[in-house]
Amino acid sequence: MVTRIIVGILLGAAAVLVIVQGGWLFFVAMSLLCLLGMLELYRVVRPYHPAALAGLISMGLMLYCAWYRTPTGVLGSLALGLGLSFVLVAWGGPRPGVTGRMAVTMLGPLWVAMGFAHLLMMRRLVDGMALVLTVVFGTWAGDTMAYFVGKYFGSTPMAPRLSPKKTWEGYAGGLLGTVIMVVLIGLYTDLSPSESLLVGLTIAVVGPAGDLFESLIKRDVDVKDAGSFLPGHGGVLDRFDALIFSSIAVFYLVAGFLR
Repeated sequence: MVTRIIVGILLGAAAVLVIVQGGWLFFVAMSLLCLLGMLELYRVVRPYHPAALAGLISMGLMLYCAWYRTPTGVLGSLALGLGLSFVLVAWGGPRPGVTGRMAVTMLGPLWVAMGFAHLLMMRRLVDGMALVLTVVFGTWAGDTMAYFVGKYFGSTPMAPRLSPKKTWEGYAGGLLGTVIMVVLIGLYTDLSPSESLLVGLTIAVVGPAGDLFESLIKRDVDVKDAGSFLPGHGGVLDRFDALIFSSIAVFYLVAGFLR
């Protein structure tokens, strides 16, 4: 527990520094985290034999386009990844499992890289620094509140087959923690109180879905943690699974409906 708290504090401080600084530091940090997350994913799904090179090339181009080009380039990067996965998988001719290999290869860019690409695109929006801080700390506030409320007050399982320790009490605590954090941060951004509330509710609903999404994958391949990069927290995917979903949802909410 002590290790988890210390690492969490250090991670939060580093997040503030990187997000506020922006520029090349933000791009490099997101790219490194994304790369680690992709490698974790391809390691845990190794039984499905992903064509990791195709996914990593797609990831690199996707992040570049998200930061330096346009969202159209992000979609083009996915198309390139699919084409490369086909070439690499089909190189030895038709074999059993080739469809699954291509599918699990593309899971990397579609899930992991897509989340970090949207964080990069969000940082470039008007008031992007405040928006990224809102998503990151709103998501983490929800995770933290859900953990402690579930630990000490949880009794009603939420999804026992996917994540036995998650409870509806913890979910309610996480929802409250997320909304309060986002509304407080919203006082210092261009978001109105109603917009902050909408963003907070979006994170509170979508973030836990990202957590359960990763839990389903880990259950399928029978692993406890995706990695061990962050002591007390597991790997990058274990710490950023909710944020990956939240960043995509909030980007389109803000860019498509609130701006």
